[in-house]
Amino acid sequence: MAATTDLPDLFRRARSGDRDARDRLFARAADRLLLFIRLRLGPALRPRLEPNDVVQEVFAHAHRDFGRFDPAASSDPDRSFVHWLCALAENRIRDLAAFHRAKRRDPAREARDVTVVLRDLQRSGHGPATSMVRREERDRLSGAIEALQDPDREVLLLRFFEGLPVDAIADRIGQSPSSVRRAIGRATVQLGKQLGAEVQP
Repeated sequence: MAATTDLPDLFRRARSGDRDARDRLFARAADRLLLFIRLRLGPALRPRLEPNDVVQEVFAHAHRDFGRFDPAASSDPDRSFVHWLCALAENRIRDLAAFHRAKRRDPAREARDVTVVLRDLQRSGHGPATSMVRREERDRLSGAIEALQDPDREVLLLRFFEGLPVDAIADRIGQSPSSVRRAIGRATVQLGKQLGAEVQP
């Protein structure tokens, strides 16, 4: 890690686009930023958010907008840099708090097509911004699936998690395709009731 006397050069290289220099600056600030985020989340958001995810979001934002930070504007650029990161974190936490308040006020936000929920949870590539929502949905979905009857749960897992077509599921479990479709229908209706989601015909 760079010594304090190297900071002016580190900031200069970071502002010129040197990714390694930016990463080193972020590494210097990481512990202080993480502590700030942990303290600012509060009891309402703390169970819903992973502080390290918020740190990574802030770093991504800071990489994108690094040109807006001017180390020459302060006699202590290291401290000013941490303050700038904390301001970005404050804005992100405020947005997340507003999201959760709106979700509590508007239960209809949860009313999604249950098949869309299932397919969304299979996809990869979601960033930290949506990871908390995915964790919440996974927890709720897990409980709802466990409440299904064994045969219906089996066809649901084969259809949405193994990705098998109806005919292949029928062959696997020794039932007709029409029976499999009915089982999928029952399972999605039950999940819709458990999740508060809409079930499309």
